[in-house]
Amino acid sequence: MVDTAAEVPSVDGRRARRARNRAAVVDAVFALIEEDEATPTVEAIAARAGVSVSSIFRYFESLDDLHQQTIEHHFARVAPLFEVPEIGEGPLDERLARYVDARLDLYEAIAPVARVARARALDAPAIARSLALARAQMAGQARTHLAPELAARTPARADDLVALVDTLTSFEAWDLLASVHGRTRAQVRRAWLTALTSLTA
Repeated sequence: MVDTAAEVPSVDGRRARRARNRAAVVDAVFALIEEDEATPTVEAIAARAGVSVSSIFRYFESLDDLHQQTIEHHFARVAPLFEVPEIGEGPLDERLARYVDARLDLYEAIAPVARVARARALDAPAIARSLALARAQMAGQARTHLAPELAARTPARADDLVALVDTLTSFEAWDLLASVHGRTRAQVRRAWLTALTSLTA
C-alpha cells in the first residue's frame, strides 16, 4: 500500500529545492554579469550557484532560456525605474528634468544586464521581443510626457520629435556617452537637457 501522505512532502520538498536552485542560478548569472559585464560560461554559473553543470540544463531549456529568465527577473526587480514620475504633468522644464533623471536612474541600474540583453537579442528571438516591447513602452512615455508640445505640431512632425527624443535618451545613446566618451552623469544630464530644450522649443 502506497503512503500518499508521505509522498506529498517529498514532492513538495523537491519542488522547493528546484525553485531554490533555479533562483540561485539566475542570481549567479546576474552577479557574474555585474562583475565583468560579459556573458558568463555555464561552468562559472554552476560554480557560483553551487550546482552541477548538468543540473542547470534540467532547470532551464538552454542558455538562451537562462539568459532570458535572468534578464526578465532583473527587469522585474527594477520595474519602478522604467516609469517616468508624474508623467505629462507640470511645465516643460520640469517635465524634461524628470524625464532625463528617470532615464539616467534606469540606465545606471540596468547597464550590465542591458548590455548582455542587446548582445543576446541578435540570436535569441524571445529576448529581442522583450527589448522591442520595452523600447515601445519608452517611446510611448516620451509621447505622453511631451503631449502639449506634440499637439502643436503636425502628426509627421510630432512623430519626428518622439523619435528624436527617444533615440537621444536611449540606453544605446547613454552607453555611448558614458562608456566611449567618458561623460559623467552630470555631463550627460546637462547635454540631454540642452538638446531636449532645443528640440521642444
